[in-house]
Amino acid sequence: MSTGPDTFNRLTVDGITRRGPEMLRWADELVERHGSASWALDLRATLARLMADGSIDVRTSGTTGAPRAFRSGIQDILASVALTRDAFGLVEGDRALLCVPSGFVAGKMMLARAMVLGLDLHVIDPQGGVLNNLRTTDRFRFAAMIPLQLHTALMHDRARIDEQFDTILLGGGPVSDGLVAMLRGMRTRIVLGYASTETLTHVALRPLNGPDASDVYTAQRDVTFASGGQGCLVVRTPHLSVKEHVTNDAVEVLDERHMRWLGRLDHVILSGGRKIHPERLEATTEGIIPIPHFFAALPDERLGQAVVLVLETGAPGSAPSMELMERINAALHEHDRPRRVITLRSFIRTGTGKVDRNSTLALAVG
Repeated sequence: MSTGPDTFNRLTVDGITRRGPEMLRWADELVERHGSASWALDLRATLARLMADGSIDVRTSGTTGAPRAFRSGIQDILASVALTRDAFGLVEGDRALLCVPSGFVAGKMMLARAMVLGLDLHVIDPQGGVLNNLRTTDRFRFAAMIPLQLHTALMHDRARIDEQFDTILLGGGPVSDGLVAMLRGMRTRIVLGYASTETLTHVALRPLNGPDASDVYTAQRDVTFASGGQGCLVVRTPHLSVKEHVTNDAVEVLDERHMRWLGRLDHVILSGGRKIHPERLEATTEGIIPIPHFFAALPDERLGQAVVLVLETGAPGSAPSMELMERINAALHEHDRPRRVITLRSFIRTGTGKVDRNSTLALAVG
């Protein structure tokens, strides 16, 4: 893996390798071909930054606070690329798909991996469904997707996923039990990464299918885990310039190399002396409730906090049917069942598309 001045001076796209100014001309053509779409402009900006000094500009998601912008330098990017290379056995010439926006770290790092490792990249519009934007003859050694993209593709044509993809790295959010169930028996290797913007994508992996399928994340290379205050996860990353990251994730640390993710500490519901992690409830109900939803807490005189279910109905005054509520209650433990259901026309979301739970709940009860 090159680490000299020419590290980011080549890019292979659809079998054609471009160097220097040719890369920017290709990016300009991409922007023009797609009508200056934001994802194409972001890709060009990322390419230009990598060519200039080997850095990328990133922003935290804003899920649990104000988004924070910072710049990651070349040594951290190269260290992250090497970790991905080793984890998935990537070699020069491997065909890779870029189908996530380059405005976010996942897309930026896919571009960096292609440039550093010499991957043969294919670029598509992140919108409109992955399979809709591919030919049936396309084949990929490696791709990164968010869970929603994979779920949509599986619903579209499960067999095509098996035919066209060798390995898919998922990130950007938790996966539901329903999605995991859909992956059983598939040939394509599906792996869920644990990461943050600060760690430049995955530092731990959880196989979702195949003989190694697990609900436990395994740290990659020399990354280790520890438990911090209030049970939060501390990630130690010797390969990065920042050696320790204190997260807001509630986890069960099994040992320094393995952990089980429970949810976000700022989302935990303390009800009747029990800790309830809403992400766990949502993993159960994702296949039951057909619309966007989340579980949250509201004050309760008897329980301290009560579980509430918030639904995005798309229309005012809509309420879940008795049949749906019976299915929800049947799927959840008695202590986890919602004491109240709140409906909203639409949720408030962050710039990365994640639901802003606190603001949405405030809107719902305000």
